[in-house]
Amino acid sequence: TRDVQAEILPTVRELGIGFVAYSPLGRGFLTGAIRSTADIADGDFRKTNPRFVEGNLEQNLAIVEVVRAVADEHGATPAQVALAWLLAQGDDIAVIPGTKRASRLEENAAADDLMLTDDQLARLTALAPPVGTRYEADRMSTVNL
Repeated sequence: TRDVQAEILPTVRELGIGFVAYSPLGRGFLTGAIRSTADIADGDFRKTNPRFVEGNLEQNLAIVEVVRAVADEHGATPAQVALAWLLAQGDDIAVIPGTKRASRLEENAAADDLMLTDDQLARLTALAPPVGTRYEADRMSTVNL
């Protein structure tokens, strides 16, 4: 979700406040591991998340394909590219991706050393926003208050 770029990010920058990107890997979507609804376990809340449901997921995969293409250009992972893009947005941006494995922690940390070209940054920045809201309607009422 990049809706914070319109109002929140300019405001915190004006006030000299840093920004922590929430769920910087899009609930695992930007890792490239989820290619279909079958890749999401039963009981996983993403199974009913509007961005992961059948129809929306297929459209959102176009985002991952661009991220994956940039990753291939660097011999990096899609997750590293997603994090590197966020870090390239300014020194006032912090990313704290969740992880359960030390290997993923090391992979994510390596994103700090990944230098994206101006062309790559432009390609990633130009991506259309994901299709579907962040959460189901009842949960959306609790965000951006």
